[in-house]
Amino acid sequence: MCTGIAMRSGLLGLDDDLRDHLVVRLNQSLANLTDLASAYDQAHWNVTGANFSQLHELFDRFASQTREYMDMVAERAVTLGGAAHGTIQAAAEGSHLTAFPVAERSQWRLVEELVHRLEHVGAELRQAMDASADEAATEDVFIEVLRGIEKQHWILREHLA
Repeated sequence: MCTGIAMRSGLLGLDDDLRDHLVVRLNQSLANLTDLASAYDQAHWNVTGANFSQLHELFDRFASQTREYMDMVAERAVTLGGAAHGTIQAAAEGSHLTAFPVAERSQWRLVEELVHRLEHVGAELRQAMDASADEAATEDVFIEVLRGIEKQHWILREHLA
């Protein structure tokens, strides 16, 4: 019977420690994804070269996709009873990505930089997925986001071939 009293303990049948751990992992992923979306925007605005038009549109599309992944991750953190730390300041403090070279304009260097970031984000998502194996709904979020990040990586890597 639902008493209408909000209780953190036992929320969704999850152990509090597991839920707290998952929220930390989700917020780490959110920071990395926020940083990645910003890097895509930076590349979108500044790309030059023979493939300008194609890459300009691709970077914009990938930035939008990445923001959708951010939304999934953030909403999962809140669903678990945590808070989503989705500000630029939180991303700057929490992202594990290296600083993006803001003065870079070369299409090839921008693609290389983004491929490197996707590899890092993908590796951390895989770790988060493995760490969430005891909670299928959160694991599914990490799997879906990882699947998208791996596809972005594949498409950008092909530009370097």
